Amino acid sequence: MGDIHSDGTFGPFREDEPGDTPLQGGYSFTHADLGTLKGIAGILSSDGKYTGTLARIEVQGSTDTPDFRIVTTSGHPVALHTDFQAVVDGLDGDTYLEPVKARFLHSSLTANGKVVRVQDPMGHDIELNVVLDRARVEDLLELGVKTDPPVLRGDVAMNTRMSLPPGTGDFAERLKLDGTFHIPAAEFSNEKIQSRIDSLSLRSQGKPKEVKQHEEGTIPSDLEGMFRLDQGLLTFAKLHFSVHGTNADVTGEYSLDGNTFDFHGTLKLEAKLSQLTTGWKSVLLKPVDPFFHKDGAGTEIPFRVSGTRSEPHFTLDFGGSKHDASATPEPPSR
Repeated sequence: MGDIHSDGTFGPFREDEPGDTPLQGGYSFTHADLGTLKGIAGILSSDGKYTGTLARIEVQGSTDTPDFRIVTTSGHPVALHTDFQAVVDGLDGDTYLEPVKARFLHSSLTANGKVVRVQDPMGHDIELNVVLDRARVEDLLELGVKTDPPVLRGDVAMNTRMSLPPGTGDFAERLKLDGTFHIPAAEFSNEKIQSRIDSLSLRSQGKPKEVKQHEEGTIPSDLEGMFRLDQGLLTFAKLHFSVHGTNADVTGEYSLDGNTFDFHGTLKLEAKLSQLTTGWKSVLLKPVDPFFHKDGAGTEIPFRVSGTRSEPHFTLDFGGSKHDASATPEPPSR
């Protein structure tokens, strides 16, 4: 819903081929309430110009939504601006976006795709190919997750196919994503978590004596993977985590409401198990080093992260026998 104003020319009307009727002009669209689409909110305004024929209207314009938000998964308002070029079929309303360039916070993206009418169920089906090559992961989390502040920060590159089929359900439940991402230098905003990542990195390199002297929050992590979002469930077919001295390959899933959180993987460390600590603990662990030394890694450990997003549990997973090892990955010696 909103107010539309347009000035231009239409005609002469082609009775034999209405779609060939020429037109051109400009438009403004104000006070458009996005809250009529279940699951999102904000007041949108747009202006632009158009030319062509009724069956092929070429539109160039921009939009501004100063308070765009996804209500169910985040609720955090962000200022969203887009510049777009589109081709609209004025006979049936089908729209082809080529392309849309969007900006919010410190991030930008480019999308190409279509919005077409379907009969079953009645409505419009949205299919987009989205590319983020200048974006920040904390901006994406600010938009899509309730956690404040966002748990990660860093540059992110992402390619994903987005689908939003018609229906009366919530936006987050209907949204489908299928793509890949890479965060080459991620840092955790929680100092305790980042401190444990730093400790893990140093111990994995066989430098346990440097842990106490190390400054917190200075060792970035590399994250990349393949993901799919369907009906509010985010599934990772492949998730690779690496920090100096440590690599982990993970698969798993979690739901956007935080009720499902289940990941399995293998942690590979450069150092042997006995090199993760010092003193008498190191001596006691030397006899078991050969049991964890495999596939070129100094130590290889299977693990599982489960529970909920707010209360994750990290366990060692030896053939289904699970041993609690705290809420974030820590070397077994700890």
